[in-house]
Amino acid sequence: MHPTTENRFSILYQGMFKDFLELIRLKFHLNFGFVILGAVSFAKQIDVALIFSILVMYLSFNVCLYGGLYTINAITDLEKDAKHPLKKNRPLPSKRISKTTAIILAAVLISLGLLVGFLYFGQNIGLIYITFIVINLFYSFFARNIPYLELFVNASTMPVRLLMGTFIVMNGTFPTLLMLGAFCTGIGFLSVRRIVEKDIDNWKEARPALKAYQGNIMLWLQILAFVVLIMAFKFDPFIQQDLIAYIFMGIYYLIFCFGTHLLPPIRNYWKQYYGH
Repeated sequence: MHPTTENRFSILYQGMFKDFLELIRLKFHLNFGFVILGAVSFAKQIDVALIFSILVMYLSFNVCLYGGLYTINAITDLEKDAKHPLKKNRPLPSKRISKTTAIILAAVLISLGLLVGFLYFGQNIGLIYITFIVINLFYSFFARNIPYLELFVNASTMPVRLLMGTFIVMNGTFPTLLMLGAFCTGIGFLSVRRIVEKDIDNWKEARPALKAYQGNIMLWLQILAFVVLIMAFKFDPFIQQDLIAYIFMGIYYLIFCFGTHLLPPIRNYWKQYYGH
């Protein structure tokens, strides 16, 4: 039986929606957990108003603002991705989404994200949104191919996410040592990504900086970052407020960062996660 016109449109829209989710890198939205962590750690109570604010921030920040930034990354990587055996199947290099459409989509998403950030959350969070734009553009057009700098620039977004979460409930609060801990957790997390990308065929061509990460350098970097995380925990004067965040980051580090070296299922999980 031939599909009806209605079914054809349904299949078409499902494909377009799937491509949109891939373009805004939905699977990487788990890092929004740092925002939730910051909000929950400093909230006096978890109520409907807080949950609603977190939801609005997720839609305006992760879906709109970061969706637009991920789209810009896809545009800047278009020619390189088209030559890569895995990445050539992504929406832009496969031409399922045109470059012009992607440019318009990026502009609309970023503009909408900024508008909601400033109007709903206020100036401080709106300026943090702009900070993320600056960090990501710096990464996309300068830092991404420079060993270690690309790692540290990427990790710098983790403490800013956590800070943004604290601003939902306590505008103007700067948990300095906790932010340092989040940065260290980001280093551990991103080191895992570099480790498993080196396991994947043809990935060094996609990320030239990988060639500089030889031997066990990523493991030693993880260990150093974990030691700094423990020191931040030990000397944090606001440990009662920050305890939940430290516990979460510590458990995550032990299981998903160090576990990559010790547990084959964890390493295989990350290889599948970052393998395309």
